[in-house]
Amino acid sequence: MANSLQELRTRYDDFLRHERFNYPERIATSVDDYIQRSSPSTGSTGKGTDKATAATGMTTSNNPRLRIPLSELRSYDARLSNQLINDPLRHLRALEFAAHDIAMEERPGYDKSLTASSSAATDEASDVRIRVALGGPTNTSHPLNPRELGSGTLRTLICVEGVAVKVSGVKPKIVSSVHYCPATRKHERRNYVDATDPQLGLPQVDSTGVELPDRIVGLTGSSYPTMDPNGNVLETEYGLSQYKDYQTITLQEMPERAPMGQLPRSIELIMENELCDKLKPGDRCRVVGTHRALASAGPGGQGSTSGVFKTVVLVNDVQLIG
Repeated sequence: MANSLQELRTRYDDFLRHERFNYPERIATSVDDYIQRSSPSTGSTGKGTDKATAATGMTTSNNPRLRIPLSELRSYDARLSNQLINDPLRHLRALEFAAHDIAMEERPGYDKSLTASSSAATDEASDVRIRVALGGPTNTSHPLNPRELGSGTLRTLICVEGVAVKVSGVKPKIVSSVHYCPATRKHERRNYVDATDPQLGLPQVDSTGVELPDRIVGLTGSSYPTMDPNGNVLETEYGLSQYKDYQTITLQEMPERAPMGQLPRSIELIMENELCDKLKPGDRCRVVGTHRALASAGPGGQGSTSGVFKTVVLVNDVQLIG
């Protein structure tokens, strides 16, 4: 691996602390805005997902967001910017770790202030971390459209424009479940990773932030456990489990950009957490995200593939245009 997580964190930390960009103050402002929005005393924000969360008591994983234009990173270190575009998921993780370190200096304890009750109940640390939203375009002179996406853009950071033509409802997606064993009177937690998880295929990171190269994040089963290894019955604690908002959107090529006589092409977008409910059908938007192929199960569902893959965009940032 060309750069370890610690090396990348150091490089991005130097970028964020550069006096030309004033990111420590911007990070503090992002955290303050998040705390104000999430504080129970401020009430619901008016979105349906917030009302549903308040009614069910589910713990969701929304986070503060820091917007970083790629042009600023490119002006600071063009080589680092190109590395991020070509390997976005690994570099984004390092960039968010660096932003989290600065957020902890500017606003100590921000990651636990709003989730202390749920963390204490499950003996687990909070998963609230500042997220980075990258502003495009990327390394091209103009944003792409769905017709221009192909095998050459897979696993890279892309900026694509189009029209949202199909928007699904926002649903809670399981991140980690908590189970109680009446026989032993103990809780246990299980984490879930699917094909759309940004951490899939990356080395695991321990609680101290150290990368474990010999342990890779892989797919997990989607079924809830009903018994522990000793055969004791488990009860699922739905109120203590952690969920994230999940939404899919079909982005279609703009009609005026489609070649004459051909139907517009489309690509599916995966929206999570605070990015959900940002678009409605008919909206024209510019999306920055990672182009990823999802393996499809072969005959018998044994995990084999047919060689043909469905592709999606794991959205990092979205902006309305026009």
